[in-house]
Amino acid sequence: MKNLKLMSLTVAIIMLATTAFSQTAKPKYSISGGLVGGLNYTKFRMKDAPPVDYKSDFGFAAGAWLNFPINSFLSFEPQAQFTWLKYSLNTNTSNLKQFDGTLQYQSYPLLFKIQTGKNFALLVGPQIDFTNKIASQTTTPQFYKRMFIDQSTAITAGFELFPHSTLQIYARYIYGMSDMKYGLNPNVNTNGYKYYNNGIQAGVKLKLFGKVKTPPVVVPPPAPIDTDGDGIIDSLDKCPTVPGLAKYQGCPIPDTDKDGINDEQDKCPTVPGLARYNGCPIPDTDGDGINDEQDKCPTVPGVAAYQGCPDLTPVLNEAAKSFYFVINTAKLLDAKIAKAKFDPVLELLNKYPKLQLGIEGNTDITGTDKINEPLSQRRADAVKKAFTDKGISADRLTTTANGSRKPQADNKTKEGRKLNRNVTLVPSFKD
Repeated sequence: MKNLKLMSLTVAIIMLATTAFSQTAKPKYSISGGLVGGLNYTKFRMKDAPPVDYKSDFGFAAGAWLNFPINSFLSFEPQAQFTWLKYSLNTNTSNLKQFDGTLQYQSYPLLFKIQTGKNFALLVGPQIDFTNKIASQTTTPQFYKRMFIDQSTAITAGFELFPHSTLQIYARYIYGMSDMKYGLNPNVNTNGYKYYNNGIQAGVKLKLFGKVKTPPVVVPPPAPIDTDGDGIIDSLDKCPTVPGLAKYQGCPIPDTDKDGINDEQDKCPTVPGLARYNGCPIPDTDGDGINDEQDKCPTVPGVAAYQGCPDLTPVLNEAAKSFYFVINTAKLLDAKIAKAKFDPVLELLNKYPKLQLGIEGNTDITGTDKINEPLSQRRADAVKKAFTDKGISADRLTTTANGSRKPQADNKTKEGRKLNRNVTLVPSFKD
């Protein structure tokens, strides 16, 4: 029953200490062992014997120990000691035949060591003692004979300094649980007194073997660097100093054609272009080699001389050849022929809404400028009226009086003068 109580108390102390220090990180240790030596300062703790009193006295202890790690902060340490305890009566009670002398034990502390810090540990556990030798200082012979039990138990608790160093210092309190008296000799009168060991043991331990298994120091990896702050670490960023996007491996959106418009917004990413055309070059819709911004006829192939419009001069020149006038009049020489050449020009005006015509009236050198200027104007006006009568807007037609200043042929001949009595058609295209 006493042993059961002893074990229950020990387990409770271990559980309490384990709970208190389970969160403490400790190195790991190997099995270790060595020698132990110390002083005992003990006495009998008497029970049911008020007249009898013992005083504490010194003894010694020596032995060996082994330590078995359980985890990083808890280990089991059995010891084997030879102990010498001295018991001295505090008063002259020899007439009561009380024991005064020494007892020698083989002691076996079974300690649990709980490390609570780098240099400090708690000790707790049971101790089993076997009586080895008795030396009485009384003069009564029967006290030389064996009067104490062979085996007894105690509980012990204390502390240890530098628990895993080569030299360790400890101190522990020993509280006897067993009544030491033993009535082996019927002539010994124990008077019902009970004897319990009680005292302190302090000393040093020398470690002869065992290593500290210090866990490797885990150096945290350096924090990843993101120089440009784009959320992509430099080791994965192909443009570590320029903010970019993950899908371009940390680089900005590319501009393949270097036109200042990134490829995601550039509809022609490999050809330099303009923003207003979504990164494409100025288009040439009619494929005439003149871009639409310079082409006044962007949907009709043309020539550069007419800003991208078709070359209409062959048709207009052919028409102009039919617009010959009777001398000194604004009357066409041959209206039927003129009409045949007039209709193709009318078709051009209807086909090209931006086409404008300059109608220039001409005369031969017959007569004076005073006569020829108004005459050439009337001739130009007559052709203009022919177009407006067919629905062509007057603002698309301009007239000019050249008089005799722009002859088409030689005025020295009759045929030449006939050719100079005409109009010429000059095309242009409005914006």
